[in-house]
Amino acid sequence: MHWHILGAGAIGCTWAAQLCKSNHDVTLILRTKERLQQLSKSQGIIYQATNGEACTYNVGAELTKSKAPIKNLLICTKAYSTISALQSVADRLSSDANVVLLQNGLGPQQEAVKLFSELSIWAATTTDGAYLNAPYHVIRAGHGETLIGAISNKAQQSLDNIIPAPCGDLKIYMSADITHKLWCKVAINAAINPLTALNNCKNGMLVSNAVLSMKMQNICEEVEKIATACGQNLFDKPLYEMAKSIASTTAENYSSMLQDIKQNRPTEIEEITGFLCQQADKFGCHAPENRMLLQQIKQLSSAIPLT
Repeated sequence: MHWHILGAGAIGCTWAAQLCKSNHDVTLILRTKERLQQLSKSQGIIYQATNGEACTYNVGAELTKSKAPIKNLLICTKAYSTISALQSVADRLSSDANVVLLQNGLGPQQEAVKLFSELSIWAATTTDGAYLNAPYHVIRAGHGETLIGAISNKAQQSLDNIIPAPCGDLKIYMSADITHKLWCKVAINAAINPLTALNNCKNGMLVSNAVLSMKMQNICEEVEKIATACGQNLFDKPLYEMAKSIASTTAENYSSMLQDIKQNRPTEIEEITGFLCQQADKFGCHAPENRMLLQQIKQLSSAIPLT
């Protein structure tokens, strides 16, 4: 399979390296000539495994304005860039193209299906851990799994096996209800990320600090009510118990939203808490804690331009 990848961050580079390792054709789609030059300078993607061993993978690369057709496209940009990323290569997609959206949050996936209803669009979510040490130098922090499921009518009717095989050390599975999986991840992110970003703290503080723990519980109760109104029963356990467990397990971690704030990058608050508040409006749910968090994070990052 030939995969084009839009979004050369940690997850995009991880996929590129592992697919290349498994002898798939891989092409990164880059926005600028400077990014192409950076890739050339590094002589490919440097992938450092969890055991510390590093290997360089010579993946292909091209600019968005290239005319080469695209059969399989993986988009792993930040959630707020989903639609613009897809639009930037829409004229290059073949009639039988598969588009996989691998991102946090909810909202852009549904918008993509509305705007590009003729495409086979799939959504994905992952628990893989990775970060960039430098451009195109990805360090694998942990092994998880990726779930992929159809979200457009054409994808649901497709007989395509969208999972690349083999796929290196990636664990990829099909999900019959990917929307529910995305809801579960949004719920956990909504419980942890905004609070840590607002209070400039590690995840563990949400468990050890009584005031923050109570706030997280209130947020979780609101999210559960919103999810139920939307027909989503999240977990077997209360969301608060799940969020506490994850915050404890990742106690020394800084959430991605806090890292975005610290590095003056736009956050994905609109695709997480913003999405939940939109659903609360739609179904008449009371959600004062989440609404306040949404406004506070937006104010905190108001000076950061979207790119």
